[in-house]
Amino acid sequence: MAGKQQTLPRAVRTQRKPSYKDWLLGGSLLAGMILAASVTESRAQVTAYAGGSPSNIVLSIPVTASVGGRCGFSPGMAPSGSTDVGEVNNAFSADFPFTLQCTVPFRAAVVSSNGGLLASSVTPATGYTNLAPYLVDLNLVGDAGVGSVSATCDTGDLKSTSGATCGFKGPASASQGLRLNGASYDVSGSYLRVHRAAYAGAQILAAANTYSDSLTVTLSVSP
Repeated sequence: MAGKQQTLPRAVRTQRKPSYKDWLLGGSLLAGMILAASVTESRAQVTAYAGGSPSNIVLSIPVTASVGGRCGFSPGMAPSGSTDVGEVNNAFSADFPFTLQCTVPFRAAVVSSNGGLLASSVTPATGYTNLAPYLVDLNLVGDAGVGSVSATCDTGDLKSTSGATCGFKGPASASQGLRLNGASYDVSGSYLRVHRAAYAGAQILAAANTYSDSLTVTLSVSP
């Protein structure tokens, strides 16, 4: 073996200087390791150990809420009841008071079932009628500083199938009905009034034992 030169494998004896690419790759790897260490350290900060430090974690969780506007009738104070106006040809007037619990601006509206006092059991002959229209007043009273609003409609315009328009023809919505620009909470003074002067229509009212109508009042918040 004397005199022979020992050769090293190429992989061992081949040495070269690191290229710029090698430095970049190495730098990237180092940066990745630093990032991993940073994430690990961040997670450790939100872990509590018994007897360790910190021994507890304080969480800050924002909680928010709001109260939406609502509107309705005070318990037991919705417009209700009935009235007998007597002879349908004569003048009459009757009030139906109600109290509201509305925390925001709102609208009130009315629907007439028959569009007037109707004798449904009668089929009128020519020159006669079985329908006697009347008027409806709606008055809304608000909290102190809000004031009140009122309007009048003919029952013929309050029937749901009528094509006529009226300021408080129902049902109420955010854009339909008599609007009070403010709250009305347990304030007295609101009412619905039915009235009419003596009947003076062109047609004669047909004889009938019962002329009747039904009114429905609805409410809606109206921002």
